[in-house]
Amino acid sequence: MKNRKPSLSDKGSKLYANIQADYAKKLNVTIGGEFKQAFQSALSQQCHYWKCQQIGYDPYLVEKYLLPSTTSQHDIESITATDLQPRQCTIILGDRPVQITIRRAWESLGLVGKTKLVLALLWSSIKQPSEKELQEWMEKILNDRSGKSDLITKAMEELDKAFPTLKRVIIEERDAFMVSKLRQTAEALIHSSADNQKSKVIVAVVGAGHCSGMLEKLSQNDLKSPEKILSNIVETKKRKVQNDEEVSSLVTDICQFDYSCILEGTVLT
Repeated sequence: MKNRKPSLSDKGSKLYANIQADYAKKLNVTIGGEFKQAFQSALSQQCHYWKCQQIGYDPYLVEKYLLPSTTSQHDIESITATDLQPRQCTIILGDRPVQITIRRAWESLGLVGKTKLVLALLWSSIKQPSEKELQEWMEKILNDRSGKSDLITKAMEELDKAFPTLKRVIIEERDAFMVSKLRQTAEALIHSSADNQKSKVIVAVVGAGHCSGMLEKLSQNDLKSPEKILSNIVETKKRKVQNDEEVSSLVTDICQFDYSCILEGTVLT
């Protein structure tokens, strides 16, 4: 069977990935490092839960290893044994698959837009900011505590001006996708029979460029169901909800990461 010839969109995606890799190298960071750290934190909490299930619950050990060192004796005494028991930690993959985002982004452009995008990517790969400029840019974003960095806002405005359909597909549609998955997850937790006596907690880890848009959508009283919203932003010209099982599952299913094999090896050692 012959290998499929890479399309122009495939080449553009590879070029963009190379640009990201160059930026990461200059900043001495790992692409997606914050998400890897979030995964490790969730994995660590699940390990604590599994160990307590295996060796039995010991309030002293949980107090010693799971509570912050600054917790006062009065606060410790007010915490019940149930509060101290570590909870299960489930990882939900709540972003839209990158292949669908890339395909929808490419399909949103006309011939002129596609040519303009490829030329912009080529120029960005040749004319890259210096390491010092990248460091200053990152520091300004990290030092902003409002969650509304002017740099992020400016970047979104420039993207909207140059490629309005790309901003809609890459930013706004993914905002809507992630908010819909958060709502579906919250609904599932409400009806979950596990740990009914405990409050349910969801921690969402998202990119800085999505924070303001997601917060805005979460604050709206949108009467549309998550499934209705999702069905409009997961299809491509060739892949439809009606005839593609994987695309259909993106509308109704909550994708849970299965790390049981990893945890089993970790806990038993």
